[in-house]
Formats: sequence, C-alpha cells, structure tokens
Amino acid sequence: MAISFQNPWMLLLLLPAALLLGRYSGRRRYLKEARPLVLACRSLLFCLLILALAQPGLVKTFKGQSIVYLLDQSRSVESAPELTGWINESLASAGPADQGAILGFAQNSRLLKPFTMERLATGSSTDVNPDFTAIEGALKAASSLFPAASNRRILLISDGQETDGDSLNFARTLAVQNIPVDILPIEVEPGEEVAVLDLILPRQCHPEQQVLVEIALQSTVGTRAELSLFWGGALVYQEPVSLAAGRQSFTIPVTVSGEGFQPVQAVIEPEEDTWLQNNQMRGLTFVEAPPRVLIAEGAGGKGTALHQSLLAGGTAAELIPCEQLPSSLAGLANYQAIYLVDVPAYRLPEQQQENLESFVKTLGGGLVAIGGKNSFGLGLYQDTPLENLLPVKMEVEEQEEMPGLDLVLVIDRSGSMSGEKINMAKNAALTSLDMLKERDRLAIITFNDQYQLHLPPTAVTAKEEIEELIAQISAGGGTIIHPALEEAVDLIADSSKSKHIILLSDGQEGATFSYTTLINKMINNNISLSTIGLGGDADQSFMQRLADRVDGRYYNVPRSADLPGIFLQETTLAGGDYLVEEEFRPTVVDSSFRAFATAKPLFTGYVASTPKPLAEVLLATHREHPLLSRWQYGLGRAIAFNSDSFGLWSSEFLSHPDFSTLWADSLSWVVPQFTGGDLALDVRLSGGGAEISALAGEPLGEGESIQVTVMKEDQEPQELALKPEGDNRYSTRLEGVTEGIYLFSAARTANKGTIDQAIGGFAIPYSPEFQIPSTSGRELLEEIATLTGGRILKNPREVFSAPFKPVRRTTDITFWLLLAAALLWPADIALRRFGLALPAPGLKSKPSTPPVQPESEQPKESTLDRLLEAKKRERM
Repeated sequence: MAISFQNPWMLLLLLPAALLLGRYSGRRRYLKEARPLVLACRSLLFCLLILALAQPGLVKTFKGQSIVYLLDQSRSVESAPELTGWINESLASAGPADQGAILGFAQNSRLLKPFTMERLATGSSTDVNPDFTAIEGALKAASSLFPAASNRRILLISDGQETDGDSLNFARTLAVQNIPVDILPIEVEPGEEVAVLDLILPRQCHPEQQVLVEIALQSTVGTRAELSLFWGGALVYQEPVSLAAGRQSFTIPVTVSGEGFQPVQAVIEPEEDTWLQNNQMRGLTFVEAPPRVLIAEGAGGKGTALHQSLLAGGTAAELIPCEQLPSSLAGLANYQAIYLVDVPAYRLPEQQQENLESFVKTLGGGLVAIGGKNSFGLGLYQDTPLENLLPVKMEVEEQEEMPGLDLVLVIDRSGSMSGEKINMAKNAALTSLDMLKERDRLAIITFNDQYQLHLPPTAVTAKEEIEELIAQISAGGGTIIHPALEEAVDLIADSSKSKHIILLSDGQEGATFSYTTLINKMINNNISLSTIGLGGDADQSFMQRLADRVDGRYYNVPRSADLPGIFLQETTLAGGDYLVEEEFRPTVVDSSFRAFATAKPLFTGYVASTPKPLAEVLLATHREHPLLSRWQYGLGRAIAFNSDSFGLWSSEFLSHPDFSTLWADSLSWVVPQFTGGDLALDVRLSGGGAEISALAGEPLGEGESIQVTVMKEDQEPQELALKPEGDNRYSTRLEGVTEGIYLFSAARTANKGTIDQAIGGFAIPYSPEFQIPSTSGRELLEEIATLTGGRILKNPREVFSAPFKPVRRTTDITFWLLLAAALLWPADIALRRFGLALPAPGLKSKPSTPPVQPESEQPKESTLDRLLEAKKRERM
C-alpha cells in the first residue's frame, strides 16, 4: 500500500501554514491550559485542507489476473465434448491472486460462475437462446464484467460459427482497451448432413400463372433423397433425387393456385442425415386475385341461400362447415371477408376465435355474424373473442321484459336408471331449476314403460316446492320414449315463450314409433330439442338422429356425474335470456340503409343483444333490440345480423327482393377498403430479428404516423411504430423471431383515422445453427486472437500463465479528507470560543479557599469602585 499525489506541489503550503500557526498561537487569547488543544486542532485542520488540495490517493498493486471465460452453448456445439473438467482444471491452476468468472452464451449471455465462486458445477447450463451464436454480444458482456483496474483477459471457447453480430469489429475495441482474447476452438464434425439451403419463389403471382420455384440444397455426403414441394399445404411435387457432396439447386415449375398469402414449403428426406431440423424450409408468396369470401355454416344448408345470393352477384364465395374454418391466421388471410351463419362459439377452438379477432382487428378483414338458435348469446359468445369483435354485446338490458322460457325435462326413470344415475339426473334437474328466472316456466315428465307428469308448466316462483317434487322421483320399469316426448310437445306447443325440451335416456326405445308427425309439430311450433344419451347402453344413433331432425344438440355422456354440467349448459342455451320468437317488421334506424325501401319483410324471431357504444345500428326490432348493426374494429369491420338467413325466422325475408341487396351491401362495407397503393412494404432478416420497412408515396404530414402490427400463430400480436429513415422510408425492427410464418399490417393514420394500409408477410426458416458451415469458424477465432494480442490455447494450465504487468489501482481519498476537515471545523470554533483547561488525568478536584495574595499583589482599587462607593455615602 502506498500514497500518491496528483498535485504534490500543494504540500509546500505546509511551511507557511506552520509559520502562521507559530505566529498566531493564541498565547494572549486563550488560557494556558487550553492553548495546546486549540493549537493541535487548528494544525490538524490546516493539514487536512492542504492534503486535500494535493489530491492524495491510496495505491494498491494487483499481482493477479481477472479472466472471463466465454462458453459457447449454441446448438452448433451440442455434440461437442463436455468442457467442465477442462475449465475446472484451469481454475485450479490459478494463483492466489488470480480470479475467474464464466459466462455461457448463445444469442444472449448468462453468468454461470461469478469471480467469487471457486469452481464450475458439472452440467451447468443457462436459459440462453441457442438458436443463434452472438460472439460480439458475449465479448461485450465479458468486457463489462471485469473489476475496476484489474489485469483483464478473456478466454473465448467456441466453434466460431457466428450467426449474429460482428465480433471482429468489437475485437478492435478490445485491442484499444488492452483486453487480450485467448481462444479455445471447439472442433465439431458436421457428419453426414443434408440441408435445404434456400427456397426462392416470386413475392407476388396470379392464379393459374406458371412460376419457377428454386430449391437450393447442400450436402456433406453423396446420397439419395426424396424432394417434395408443398404449395398452400397441397403437395405439388415429389420426386427422388441423387445428391452429391456440395451445393446444388433444383428448379420446379408450379401452376399457381389459391388466393392471398400462400405458404410454400420445400422438404428433403435423405437416406443419410444427422439433423432433421434443416430438412425443410418455408416461404410465403402472395397470389393476387379478386376478393374472396368464406361462408362457414353451423349446420348443413344454413348458408346455402346466402352463398347463392353472393355468387349471383359475382362474388367468389366458398361455403364450408364451420369445422373446416382455417385454423391458422395465414389461412384466414386468404379471404377478404368471413360470414358465420349460426355458428356457436363452442364449435370453434379458442385459438381459432383469437385468429378471427386478429383477422379483423389487425389484418383489416371483414366479418359478418348471422343469427340462429346457436349464435350470439345462444351460442355462448359472451366473454369470447367473438363478442370482442362484434358490434353487439351479449348481455341483454332490461331482461325482465323478455318473453322468458318454457323448459320441459323428459327424464328416463326405468330400472336401469336406479342408483347413482337417477340421483345425478335429479341433481341435474335441480341445476336447471336454479338457472331459471321468475318469468320462466318448468315442466317435468318422467317415463319408463309409461310416462308420468310430475310438474305441468309452472312458473318457478316457488322453487322449494319444485325441489321437493324432484326429490320424490324414483326409478323402475322399462323404456318407452315417444309418449313422454309427445306429451312434452303438447304441453308447450301454444306457448308464446321460448320453448325447449331436454330428453335424457340411458336405454333404447321399447316399442316402434314413427316420429315424423311429432318432429313436424315441433318444427312448426318452434320447439327446440336436445337429447342426452347416458352410458354405453343408450341408443346413441337414435338420440343423435332425433336431435338432428329438429336442428338440436346431442350429448353422449358416459358418466352420470357429468349430467349437472350438461343441464346447466342446455338451460343457458335454451334462450330464456336471449331468444325472442315474436312476429315483427324491422324499423330502419339509419337513413343510409337503402334496402327495404318499398316494403319491410316479416320476421318471426331473433336473438336479443345490446349494441356497443360505438356501434352503428341500421335496423331495429319491435323491442328496440338491434337487428342489423356494424362498426369499425381496429383496421377491419364487423356486422351483426341477429335474425337468420336460412328461413328459421326469415321465410318472408328469403323471398324479399332486397335479400340480395342487403348482403351485397354488407359485403361492400366489410371488405378491406385499402389496397396499400401508397405503402410499399419490405422485410429484411438479420441475426435474430427482422427489419420491417415501409416506403410511402408522400412524406408523413403533421400528426400522421405508420404503425405495424405483427402476428404469428400462438403468439400475442406486437404493435411497433415505424421511424423515419429518409427518402420517405420508415422502418422498425422486430426482435426474437422464431421459425414460422409471420403476417403483419401497416396502417398510416392521422387524427381523422386510417388514411392507408397494407398487409404483408414473411417466413422465418430454421435456426442458422443447423446450417452446414461453409467456412471454418477457427479462422474467425484466430483473427480475433491476433487483433487483441491473445493466444490459442490447448492445455488448461496455460489459461493463467500469460505474462502481464501488475496493475496499480489508486483510490482517491480527497473527499474523505475534506469530510474530516468539515467535521473538525466546528470543534475548532468551539475550543476557540469556549476553550477551558482540562483537568490533568488522575487528579481529583477539591474545594479550596482562594489563596491569600500578598499585599503587593493585591489588585488596586479601580476608579469605578471608588465612584460607586462615593455614591453610596451621598445617599446615606
């Protein structure tokens, strides 16, 4: 330990300070006993201030080295030998003053061992992203980890296959900072490997156009393989090929099919190979075509009238069952508008609903939801992405004014239902009872070989009495369904409420009946039916056909414990809170609505809902519920039509002259309004990210901006703002992209709304870590070592053996000297003003009379004393 001074000449001030203290020692001002302490305090204060002016520092010499190990943990070195033993052996050879830290790295870096830890644990790993090798980022992380003023050195352990960053550029910075980089190259043999190197296809094309798709392959071995090409998910080419070691290309002619964004995939299946990840590559092309419309129907035939109407108007419309709705966002992007005709939410997986929401909100697509007994509130749209994107919410205001529900439970009580089955059936009936409102009515019929009416249609105002009645139901006898079901239909046929029957049985019909007349009566009286087959002995086929004939729902329930949940759902879907089956003619609310100008068709029902605050209601029902409403949702638009388009409540509407006009107008309103004519989009992949840019025809004006929303399957959309780069080009960077298809939309917006928009897409190939190296990474490592003055290591004992000059670190103590002076100054002031002699240590003070002074030493009487004495005599 030593002391150094930045301004040593300031120490010369100690001489005049000493003279000044000697000249003004306070001999006449302070008591003799206090004078030494005052003088010492002042001398110390002067010394502290003069030393602070000299700016002293404590100098400490570091005789050891601080080395940061960088351990490559990317995918390209997964097959390399374990290096934990090598690293620990090198740490064991370190001197007592040496220290080492270890960083694991791939695309990012994480600390495996700090300087304070003795060894690296076996099998140590980090949560780095192994899909990229960012040597530059690792070197930056290492350079920031060193203690201040230490003998710094980096040991880079890698195969040198850098896929992100520019390590050579940063190596020059390390050379300036005098930080050598030693290297330990990891040798990885590629083995027998075949990879798809590139997939080259046009960015845009047209249907039926002949295009050439080029597939570039690379192989380390001569082998045979099968090459396949998929266009839009369909196999368009598959042939055996012979591969030689090296690079080769295959050009395949393809007839363009599909419309919109079409994913293209090349796949190679070699006889000899190591990695499967690099055997395929994806691409994306855009097929320009007239607007396409997709109609998804909840049941066969429900979308036929709409489909024929749109085709007659010249629209390229496709009709599919709702189960065939594209499951991916890229599949939905092939269409400009999607119609859902009486499609329940529970028939669409949640991810598919989220894709529909992104299709409208982010891609700017259009969606039209058409009602029926399985849509909107009846289709469990509430609190789903479907409700989010529609202009109506499912909660109905002023429900007490709704007609209510007539619900009939027809329950099998044959001998096979005894025990747990009948008990769970009764619990299920109680569950339905709990869900009903006071305006609803409940009827209960049980059957074996005969039926019994336990409860006629009764308002559920006294639920306790109904509960007691349900509890008394017992099982026994055979199974005959038809008479019980016929009685249920007769009970509610003339009701003005919503009418629904739930039929539960665990067996088979015990006699032969024709159900045609009964089914027609149910259809004519708008009575819906759901059937439940309980257990393995139930006639599942019969129960399924019975429900299908009245457009109802069928449930195959293996366990009786599931019955309460089924009854709960069915009571909700029955529509007491949503379904209105009354005759009405719609009211035109918005004057811009041009259909129904001559005569308004008669409707006999609809699903009630409530318009959202920003929704535009065009048609309303007699109860002032929305019949036709629309709104802008994000970049796209959505329409809700709360009645149907297939004749359930709209038979007169189907034959109305404005039937086609209404749907043509709906299509022209919801299809994307922009084609991106003023925005040209481009994507460039680099490292682990993608740079998205937009070229605008005109520069952005005041208050304008360009926002990009990026989407990938199973991921939340990301919103990014584009920043200007000059020449009307705006860009942003998306980090952390992974293999797959990305779609994005760019919108140019101002205070008045969206001015222009465009959509684009790109495909991310497999990780570059699975590429076959074209050059040796050792060359890069050796160049880094040469630039920084590092070494190429083999033996672990070489790590801490490099020659170095000990580093001296100086710690400035000026602040602490000034702080001491500031604390001493008040003490100096106090001693000078109130200074007293301190008692000598070890002596006790005792009272004493003042010593008698000799007469010669007696003080003379002062003039003031004489005057005071004279005044006193005068008063006397």
